Amino acid sequence: METTHTIPAYPKVMEDWWWNYALHKWPDHGEEKILNLIRREIVIQSDRFNKNRAFEPHEYGSRDLSLITYGNFFFPRTWQAMALSVTEASSFRGWEEPRKGPIRILDIGSGLGASGLSTIHQMKSLGIDNPITLDAWDYSGKSLNLLKNIHRECSHLWDNSKVNTRRIDLRNDLPFDRKQRFDLILLGYSMNEIFENFDEGERLEWIRKFTPMLSQNGFLIIVEPAQKETCDTLQTISSFLSEQGDLHIQAPYFNGKPCPFLNAKNHFYSHEVRKIRSSNRIEKINGPLRLETHQVKFGLTILSRQKPIIYPDNSSYCRMVSPMRKKKGTLSFIGIGGDGLEYMYEIQRRDLLNTELKALTKLERGDILKIQDGEKGKDQQRIRIPAFQSISCEFTPRWE
Repeated sequence: METTHTIPAYPKVMEDWWWNYALHKWPDHGEEKILNLIRREIVIQSDRFNKNRAFEPHEYGSRDLSLITYGNFFFPRTWQAMALSVTEASSFRGWEEPRKGPIRILDIGSGLGASGLSTIHQMKSLGIDNPITLDAWDYSGKSLNLLKNIHRECSHLWDNSKVNTRRIDLRNDLPFDRKQRFDLILLGYSMNEIFENFDEGERLEWIRKFTPMLSQNGFLIIVEPAQKETCDTLQTISSFLSEQGDLHIQAPYFNGKPCPFLNAKNHFYSHEVRKIRSSNRIEKINGPLRLETHQVKFGLTILSRQKPIIYPDNSSYCRMVSPMRKKKGTLSFIGIGGDGLEYMYEIQRRDLLNTELKALTKLERGDILKIQDGEKGKDQQRIRIPAFQSISCEFTPRWE
């Protein structure tokens, strides 16, 4: 069972850039003092999202400490979540770069540019030669200036690309150029902040404004924090846009099907759980905090004008939505099939070699598998996998 897609690791030059920026801002501080400042701010930023829900510029985008903390600790996670999502769009969902001319990317609520820069870097790693233009919109002028500095000073990571920034309050009426069209529109951990205090109708109306800005073959990629309410809101919006004919759902599931968890009583909700590599610096920052640094969890939806690739309308293709579970005699997981239904997939452990058992336990929530000759019993939602060879990986991205 092999990795289907390899993603470049978060560049060390980016990690070093952010640490050097901290040293430049605080030349009189020793390393430990800087680490302690960042640690305290991590707690504040986490509370800001989980408790206070305060997203005003003075709370985040105008403070050096907030920006430095985000850059050194949270920036890599946003980068990695978007890299995984863009890989799925380009390598599994059918997004293709224009045959000629530039790739045009719009990063809405870009902040410091983790999503947009990650996307450019991913495009370059795929060997795409088109020029790339990134338009970044955010309310924080200071964040946008840092984004431009990063792009300029780490230019070898994204040859033949340019960045345009626009300072704008995304919660208010947005003046659009009706002639603008983008090949990728990104919202990386920004939609939930923009939608704070919006009712359902306002949320839907806001995001519908962006649909005319997608090119005919363009994709809208939205990544959100892995909180149930936030992810449910994301999937509800996707379902509405699909039902109204605005856009087609490309991901996370198949054949344009909406999330099945929205209308069912279930302790699961739609989100990814992916292993990531944590750097020595992040581990040093995290030491006394003891936060999870070896996984990134996020909600995902991908939408587009074009219809999705068609897969069999049954249980033969599935996306894992639960961890692999070890029971006394079996391995099992929950997956969403091509028909948009939830299935329990199960294989007998006694039939597995140790190497096969190890390979199966390394599968991640979000992986896409093909199951051949799956057998249904009395319970039509339970699929017995006859052998290890019956499982093939269709989308199992891993890091270099």
